[in-house]
Amino acid sequence: MKKRFSCAAAARRICRLALLAALLPATACVKQTPPPQMHQMRRMQAEDAVTQAMSAYARGDCRESIRLFSSVPDSQTHPVALNGLGMAQLLCNQPQQAIASFRKAVSLSPTSAALHANLGSAYFAAREYTRAANEFETALRSDPANPEALVGKAGVLLEQDRPDEALRFLQMVDDRDKDAPAVLFNRALVLYRLNLFGDAERIMSEYLNKVTDDPDAYNACGVILLRLGRHEEARAALDTAIRLRPDDAVYYYNRGNICRADRKFRDAVEDYSRAIACRPDFAEAFVNRGDMRFLLKDAKQGCADLERACALGLCERLESYQELGRCATGVWK
Repeated sequence: MKKRFSCAAAARRICRLALLAALLPATACVKQTPPPQMHQMRRMQAEDAVTQAMSAYARGDCRESIRLFSSVPDSQTHPVALNGLGMAQLLCNQPQQAIASFRKAVSLSPTSAALHANLGSAYFAAREYTRAANEFETALRSDPANPEALVGKAGVLLEQDRPDEALRFLQMVDDRDKDAPAVLFNRALVLYRLNLFGDAERIMSEYLNKVTDDPDAYNACGVILLRLGRHEEARAALDTAIRLRPDDAVYYYNRGNICRADRKFRDAVEDYSRAIACRPDFAEAFVNRGDMRFLLKDAKQGCADLERACALGLCERLESYQELGRCATGVWK
């Protein structure tokens, strides 16, 4: 099976946008236009609540940030609060709620490129890629150099398996932002998709020098290193990813692929089993575990895994075995 950064069936893709860093730029665009009905005292209360909410956001406390942004006086007509609320909802993995917040913010400040870019990020997180692209393009019409929109558009193109075009958008990012972590991260992904594994590893290492606690980046680095044949380093990177986020099925799947490449078949079975425990509908993990069980002379369990994968929509491997006279229909039921 194909080594992967992440699984297309999963709600979360490793390909992330720069947009979580866009809170301050977006609020700066609209801060000067508070709702007219707010008198001076309420404006001061709103600004204080926004400041506290942004502080909670900056320290990663998305739930507290949501609570504080929601408490801003007249928050539903306050574009700063709505933008911040949407950012906090994205941080809490609530893309549909974020879409609603950003749409309200955009309705209040329709010329803000930053707000359109943030709405695009919410659509991206919800896997509504056509709508995401539309918002990023709207942002770029207002501000052709907007870095969040450029990186967002590149992210959509990566999802559409168009890495050459994605690279073009990343190259349009201003020199001042080219070394921003999100730009580095996405450049590494693009280079990987272009089979430039050495360049991808170099750029991902630059990213990890800046962001040392990102499990997705260690996962990506492990996959890249495996393609470069540096298996020991690849395993160390996946071990770190798993330590930082021990409930991610894809990380165990990718570490299983390293064990498989090293012909450590029992270790591979264990990691594929951990991946399945984290996500019971992980068809690729069933396929790979089935293959490993055949290599370990456990045909019955191997066929059972391939049949389970087929029930989840991935039948090619089972059909290949059946053509070879193995895994006849119903034999292992």
